[in-house]
This record gives sequence, structure tokens and C-alpha cells, in this order.
Amino acid sequence: MTPGAPSPQVGICVLDHHQPEATRTCIASLLAREPATTRILWLVSEAEAARPALEAVLAQGSFPWAWVDPDAEVLPGPGIVSLLALPENRGYAGGNNAGLRFLRKQGVPYAWLLNNDTRLLEGDSRLLVSAAEARPEVGLWGTVITSEAHGTSCGHVLRDEDYRARTCTSLQELEQHPMAYISGCSLFLRTELAERLGYLPEAYFLYYEDSHVARTARNQGMGLSAVEAVQIWHHEGMATGHRSPLMLFYNARNRWIFLRQHAPQALGRQLLRHAYFMQKLLFRGRFGHLWIEYLGYLDYRLGRTGRTLRDFSRSTRV
Repeated sequence: MTPGAPSPQVGICVLDHHQPEATRTCIASLLAREPATTRILWLVSEAEAARPALEAVLAQGSFPWAWVDPDAEVLPGPGIVSLLALPENRGYAGGNNAGLRFLRKQGVPYAWLLNNDTRLLEGDSRLLVSAAEARPEVGLWGTVITSEAHGTSCGHVLRDEDYRARTCTSLQELEQHPMAYISGCSLFLRTELAERLGYLPEAYFLYYEDSHVARTARNQGMGLSAVEAVQIWHHEGMATGHRSPLMLFYNARNRWIFLRQHAPQALGRQLLRHAYFMQKLLFRGRFGHLWIEYLGYLDYRLGRTGRTLRDFSRSTRV
């Protein structure tokens, strides 16, 4: 901690994979509202390749910043954005885990994971800290999220029939539905709990890791909730594109991984539903989507996890 500065209470992790302009916009919205007890970590994926474009954006002078050593003993002071270099693309889980482990080592008690395509509209982390301290039985906290694609919600639920996501209908459903989860685009938790849960599951790389964390937390007796006074805007789809082949693949593969880990009793029923779904895609002539679903299931069966080596488009809609 910088001598004379307030002790950090919250570290906000914003993971950036070659999108410095969007990340700067996100962080600027945080700096406009966050107190001096917050530290912001800009997690730079593939840092060596990203650095020239990133520093060109930072040179425009939006806010003070500094590169930090992962082994550093001192965090920069209030209002100074810490840039943490990640040598490779480790996906949502691996990238944010680097930030969580750094905050844990620094003794920062709370972490707030925010996608770089979000903006803070109302409230700040002090409301999340107050809620967490008032209800210690709740392990994972969300916020109100608004997007063009999904409207306004405080969380998601995996549907019983196919384990695909839908938005929560209420805060009560988020707290009580066994398959409810808090979106990874805005997830608040204690750094101690992140360590106890084993951090985020890097086998998923993208998608379903937030569902996994919610199930793991519930299995350890921790609840879920959200602070409705904290509101963010989520652009969505910046990492993989809207309904792109890349997005569909990770969802298809990781759904099977999640089922194997958290609902193995449903695998037989889901195989039958999947066969019917594949038949529908065939009859409708959606051969591209059909092929991606097949590859997702094939890689699941072959035990291929983490970042895929398959070459999928981020921009083409399927």
C-alpha cells in the first residue's frame, strides 16, 4: 500500500484482450464513481503484442496509470490504474484469476470482476461491500445489468430442459433457484472465497465458468444475491461476437463439461434432446450451426478443454 493512502478494500479486475479503447471507457466510468479505497487492475492479455496500441490509447491522458510487477509489495495509490501484463491469452477465467491472485496476495479483501464492455451507471463498490458484510452467508454478489440483447436483469438461470441460460425473473429467483448464477460480466466476491473455491475454472476458457462458480459456492453452503442499487451497462459480444461460430462452439462444448461436473444425472436425457436439436438444425438447413454443435460435443468427448485450437470466426453470425 502507498504510504498515507487509504487501505484498499476492493480491487476491480478489468480484463482486456486487444480492446484498449473499450477498456479505457469502462475504467473511466469506474474512476468517476469509485472511492479512494478502490484499486483498479487493467489486466492486459497478450501484453507484448498489445502494448503499442494500449500505450497509444493511454497517451491520450484520460487517467494516471502504472505497470505493476505481479510480485510487487505495494499497489499504486488511489486513482492510479494498475496495468498487469499477462503473457498469453488465458481466457476469461485465466485472465481474471491472475487479478484475483494478485489482489489476494496484496491483502485486498474484495474483488469485483467486470467485463471491459461494461460501464458503471449507478452506485459503486461501497454498496457491494456493505451488502456483503451485512450478509456474510452470501458468497457471490451481482448487480443490475442492462443490455440491448437481454434487457435488465440481476442474474441468469440455466433452464431445466436444456441447461441453456435465461435471465432471472427476480432477485428472489436468483437467491433461491438451484441453477441460478451471477453473470461473470459483473461478479463481486471476497478474495478469500475465490481462493477457497479454487478460483475460476480455466478448463472452460469462455462461458459457463460463472455457472460453475455459482454451483461450487452453493455446494459449500454459500448463497447468491445482487445489489440492485448498483447498475451497469453491458455491450455484450465484444470477446466473441454475437452468435458467432466461436461463441457457439464454447457454449456447446462447455455446456457438456458443466453437465458432467454438476448434473451428471441429466446427461442421458440431454443426449436425447441434443439428438433432436441436431435433427432440427439439419431439417432447417443450418449446416454451419450443426457442424459447430458436433465439434463442441466431439471435443468434450475427447477431453479437450481450455482454449480451442480450432479456427472459428468472431464476426460471422450462424
